[in-house]
Amino acid sequence: MNRWLMIFVVAVVAILAACSSTHRVAVAGPGAPASAGEIVGITTSAGVEVNFDRPASIQGTQLVAVVKDKPYEIATAGVQRYWVRTRTRSTARTVGLVAVVAAGAAAVAYIAVAGTGSVSQKVNLPSTGGCCLFIYSWDGARYNFDTEAYTGAITRGLERDDFSLLQKVREQNGEYRIMLSNDNDETQYTNQLELWVVDQDRGVTPRVGSDGSLYSVREPMAPVSARDGQGKDLMTWLAKRDGLIWEPPPAEQRGEVVLTFPKIAAAKQAKLVVSATETLWAGEAAGHILGLLGPQLSEWYQQVDGDPAARGELLAWMAREELFALKIEVEEPTGWQVRGMLPISGPFVSDERVVLLDLSHAVGDTVRVRVRPPAGFWALNSFAMDYSADLPARVTKLAPVRARDAGGRDLLPALLAADDRYYEMHEVGEQATVAFTAPPAAPGMERTLFLHSRGYYHMHIPENGQPNVAAFQQILTEPGAGAALSAKMFAEMHR
Repeated sequence: MNRWLMIFVVAVVAILAACSSTHRVAVAGPGAPASAGEIVGITTSAGVEVNFDRPASIQGTQLVAVVKDKPYEIATAGVQRYWVRTRTRSTARTVGLVAVVAAGAAAVAYIAVAGTGSVSQKVNLPSTGGCCLFIYSWDGARYNFDTEAYTGAITRGLERDDFSLLQKVREQNGEYRIMLSNDNDETQYTNQLELWVVDQDRGVTPRVGSDGSLYSVREPMAPVSARDGQGKDLMTWLAKRDGLIWEPPPAEQRGEVVLTFPKIAAAKQAKLVVSATETLWAGEAAGHILGLLGPQLSEWYQQVDGDPAARGELLAWMAREELFALKIEVEEPTGWQVRGMLPISGPFVSDERVVLLDLSHAVGDTVRVRVRPPAGFWALNSFAMDYSADLPARVTKLAPVRARDAGGRDLLPALLAADDRYYEMHEVGEQATVAFTAPPAAPGMERTLFLHSRGYYHMHIPENGQPNVAAFQQILTEPGAGAALSAKMFAEMHR
């Protein structure tokens, strides 16, 4: 057998054994999940996490499974969230596996790249109508879905910087590697990528705010109380970062959560550490609202992109309706006052973000914090309060040293700086790999990585329908109209 053919065969055998990948995503209940995949666990409406020995099945109104070798059955009405596993084949992972075969197999790696392109471990996610850029991280053996970037930036006028925690990337051969993937039906425009390498003392957890400010979390305090608007105890859902995620009931236009934390007497501010995401429905609702413009959608995009007044109106609407940014209120002697804003992120990865809260007007030995998320738009995981002073950290900001799409095109000029050059992905399945040089480890310190990204996207919304501009303008101008429409559609979807 030809030597190169033999190397190729060996590589293919290894690939076929290892290129199948899995991905676990959360799908809100109680109805049976519509996404393709295997139901491997649930969270019940009572806040109990249940993992199955093997994939469960839906039989009528019942979910039937096996848990620890014993039959398990629950009515689907009692399911708050399904955990769905998808299995896919990954030619991107294939390329990585081939690349680490002996040096003589470099030609085979080239053939694999040239012949198939760099394709990620695709995830059959539920249709969202639009979401954001998906980031996959290389762990030394495969690319794993890790985070999302610039969620909610639905046109260039809303282009924004995002700072996402990377949890799955591992150094290999002196590099950190990620993959950008368009996994949604949209066109994505990535302006800049930068890797932040944060080395900090052990026991200190670095986290970022929405503006890129870096904070050290050392003494996070869980709430001593968490209740909804009817007084129901939510501590099971919100006291710690885990798989228990709370969403407002579909029947309510807005939910309400009041959290009580201990207060340090002299504290004038605190770091609220929040783990929360948008929901799958948020993308669907955004698509419905934009679809009201029909053939006038492109014109509206141009208006928001070019007219500061139109852009300001849209940003004010987002803040007022809380569909893409959530107000954080603090109870003061004068009542509830907005003291912070949490930008939307997700919907598939819930990392932790810091919101710096002004507590200078709060009184007493406790502080009460309130959020009122619109139904269908927000999924809340955990809240904590940290009063500790921020500690210095060694922060190394890295520009990419290599960036190529599946065809081998050099993308570095488009990604090095925030300017008028963009890496554009127009179709589902387009991808690119990006590499950063890893700095030397800092002795005695722990390392955390954040991806600083900047960009925006356009959802692929049919523009040939009958426009309803009056309804669109009502949503943007009448207080509460956007949240009301979303809640109505969300409730109808559940019914």
